[in-house]
Amino acid sequence: MNFGRMLKHRLKMTAALAPMPFRHRGGTGEIVDALARRRFQDLGRMARTVSRAPGLGAEKLVSHKFRYLWICNPKVASRSIAATLFCMDPDAEVIFDRTISQVYAMRPEARSYYSFAFIRHPFDRALSWYTHMRSWYARGDFSLEHANDILLHLRDLAQGRRFADNFFGLAEVDSFDDYCAWLNTPWGSDAFANMHFLSQNVQIRLDDGRLPDFIGRLENIDEDFERVAAHVGMPAAELPRLNTMPQRMPGRRGAPAPSAQALTAARAERSALLTARNEALLRRRYPADLKLHESVSEAGGRARPSDAALEG
Repeated sequence: MNFGRMLKHRLKMTAALAPMPFRHRGGTGEIVDALARRRFQDLGRMARTVSRAPGLGAEKLVSHKFRYLWICNPKVASRSIAATLFCMDPDAEVIFDRTISQVYAMRPEARSYYSFAFIRHPFDRALSWYTHMRSWYARGDFSLEHANDILLHLRDLAQGRRFADNFFGLAEVDSFDDYCAWLNTPWGSDAFANMHFLSQNVQIRLDDGRLPDFIGRLENIDEDFERVAAHVGMPAAELPRLNTMPQRMPGRRGAPAPSAQALTAARAERSALLTARNEALLRRRYPADLKLHESVSEAGGRARPSDAALEG
């Protein structure tokens, strides 16, 4: 690209940024600073972030057979739950890219259905998503005899790069320390969040702020899922162990028990990563999620806490 075309491209990009409705004041300030300092590459990446539509959360599953609405919460055994629900009702309708209120507008009968979701401690959820992102960049001991592994690795690298490029500053994250700090920047806030790091209380609430009829916890998922199944009349079923790590769901039924060595290594990694500094950063980023998790835990993970208990 010659100088004239490059200048024209930068001017067009800068003009496109100017009228954009910013959803985070800090982001506006950083963009103004980047403009003043002529950091045009950063401006382009900021533009990609601020032009993203607000996250609508993950899929919702509506079963007319059992009259329930499941609100998916990523990194909380969502694949295991979805697989089990589809086994129980293959005709259940999955709805993507819609808020809960939009789902109710599309399927008014679902307003009377039993709604439920699962949550987990926000520290562990953040660590789970960081571990998932890190897996995109994991390198193996490749050789020509393992060409397929090399291709899979290149695919993962491309996937990781595409994801990181959507959020300004994420590509520079090299450690969990960096990730916790990034979550406290405008670009890691709920204003621009992907469903995997969007606050859980935002993800599972209706637009009017109400919570689902039942909120279970990952830490008590087998018993809580059994309670949901009994309430809606589904046959008892053991949740499979899908897309998870041994430390994420200790003692899950229906899955091989992780070895003592694997559990010890996982707990050591968690302890090393969740330092006092990182816990303070995550506490600042997810205060409402912490309060929700505490309220559900106090209720034994058995029922929806009152909204009054979450105020303040």
